[in-house]
Amino acid sequence: MWFKKFYEFILFSSIFISICAVALCMETNILFGLPFNNFSFYCFVFGATLAQYNLHYLVKNIAVKNSHRLAWSQRNRKIHLLLFIAGVGLILFSFFSFHLKHFIILLSLGGIAFLYSFPFLPFGKKRRIKDYGFMKIITITLLWTLVTVWFPVNSMPFETNLFLFVFAKRFVFMFVLCLLFDIRDIDVDRQEKINTLAVIIGKRKSYFLSSILLILFALLSIIQYIYFPQKGVLIAMFLSVAATFINIELTKKSNSDFIYLAGIDGMMLLQAILVFLFSLNL
Repeated sequence: MWFKKFYEFILFSSIFISICAVALCMETNILFGLPFNNFSFYCFVFGATLAQYNLHYLVKNIAVKNSHRLAWSQRNRKIHLLLFIAGVGLILFSFFSFHLKHFIILLSLGGIAFLYSFPFLPFGKKRRIKDYGFMKIITITLLWTLVTVWFPVNSMPFETNLFLFVFAKRFVFMFVLCLLFDIRDIDVDRQEKINTLAVIIGKRKSYFLSSILLILFALLSIIQYIYFPQKGVLIAMFLSVAATFINIELTKKSNSDFIYLAGIDGMMLLQAILVFLFSLNL
């Protein structure tokens, strides 16, 4: 019983996805053969993710039918508030360790993340970014890609062509994960009249698109290997693709919070772990 409460807390409080964000940042450094960032950097990434997601679920009141996460969130508003405050605290603790040029970029990214959940856009009834279906998935995917690819290495010397491969692959990978969540929310989004990509093309075509994009990810990994031969990285990416395909099949049978939050989101952490393990033998 205590174990169930523990993993519910880790998943539903967004601690797990915050760990995933840090892991992807560390994966990026490994892919470039660069040293890890300092402690303040990872505090910022963890804190920003924790604050954003807890703020989002602090105000969210609609989810898929029988959502354990929504029920947990409604019972634990104070926990979401405390973790939001903790996330802001970590941001403030680490914020002033960055260079001046980062302030504008970080504030811009934070503003976009805020506008995703809160109705401050001056466009009639649709005043949140998430109310614009296609913009929703592009925004989330791009934010995750910028934070976990560009942000960790922008102050370090890196190979430009390798950066383009890593950035493109991360964008494709995160797009697939976001699309799977849109597939899950398809009925709720239809009810809310949010025309996400999944709503527009339907569930079957959305699953097909996710598979095509994973194949594209694999092809990009092969092309990257041709120009930057890192056998361990190639193996890690193929294992990541295989695990994601397995989880996609699981989502077709159940829309459980645990499959999505531990399984689909967990693909980020798994990929980072695989890259770390296989990079040891490069």
